Amino acid sequence: MEDSMIRDRIICEKKAFMCRLFSSFLFILIAVMLFWVPVGVFSFLCWATFAFLAYEIFSVKTQEKILLQVIALVFCFLGIRSFLYCREALGQLGCIFLICISAFTDTGAYVFGKILLGPKLCPKISPQKTWAGFWGGILLADTFFFALKGVFFKFSPGGCLADDNWKIFLTVQAVILACIAGDLSESGFKRALGVKDMGDLFPGHGGLLDRLDSLLAASIILALINMFFYGGMA
Repeated sequence: MEDSMIRDRIICEKKAFMCRLFSSFLFILIAVMLFWVPVGVFSFLCWATFAFLAYEIFSVKTQEKILLQVIALVFCFLGIRSFLYCREALGQLGCIFLICISAFTDTGAYVFGKILLGPKLCPKISPQKTWAGFWGGILLADTFFFALKGVFFKFSPGGCLADDNWKIFLTVQAVILACIAGDLSESGFKRALGVKDMGDLFPGHGGLLDRLDSLLAASIILALINMFFYGGMA
């Protein structure tokens, strides 16, 4: 009986693992395709996403947590606005950069964390996250970017993604760390609200905020870097 339960648990974990990987890469594909739509449509889709995020945040039935929900809403607003800014300042490539970095950071953290296990990163906030996942996320995201950095230098209209020196290394690390911080912050938010997921829109990922937390945080950091160190618009 015990062996059967262990076997069923392993099968369920494998299914969840593959589902998460598949939905993660499918999300990248769908999101990247959106950047060939007109700017007006792109902006509408972004603000429609914000409206859905607001719905998720306030659909959670909690009492005396309104301030926390407002803070989460402000974070989402700043993230969406920063993402649109990156589209304006850094072009479609800037948005693709943000999506891929956040997706590879999340996927690397999940894969390495599940395989290697080890010490917990921040058990009081997110018991499932490990230091192996932390470094795995950084490794996979860095591997992606530096394997394709020539593409960003060649086709970027300007700004921080066209800077081929030590600054681009620091920029990428800052964006990756923002992804990790965004994920942890959203985990802390859910823990404070007493919910496991913000929704069930994405298989293996939960709701939209569960999937976009890293991207929103990364967008804010990249926008700030480009504004304060590269003179704003490209």
